[in-house]
Amino acid sequence: MSIQWELEDVDGVGVLRVSGFLGEQAVHRFEGAVDWVRARCAGPVVLDLTALRGWNGAGEAALVNAAALVGSDRGALAVCGLGERCTPALLACYGLGVIRLFPDLETALAALAAG
Repeated sequence: MSIQWELEDVDGVGVLRVSGFLGEQAVHRFEGAVDWVRARCAGPVVLDLTALRGWNGAGEAALVNAAALVGSDRGALAVCGLGERCTPALLACYGLGVIRLFPDLETALAALAAG
């Protein structure tokens, strides 16, 4: 199982949508998507995980690494669509200010637009 991803610019915000299952076999593809976003988006980035069916330990580590990479360039990575799937590692990133968590894409975009 792998992931699919797409990048969209929404009023200067890069929205990276990821679907599928983020497991060990898909980590390299996800890392490539994050590198693509970093190279093409100058503004804030939202990682939309609404369609992501799940992840394993390697996938969780890739999510944390993505937050660190994007955050080093553009401030905290906005993550939406987790629902009840938040993990201790992602909560720790949130607590450290590395990511900002939002229930859905619309809320994330509104928060970023408000500053």
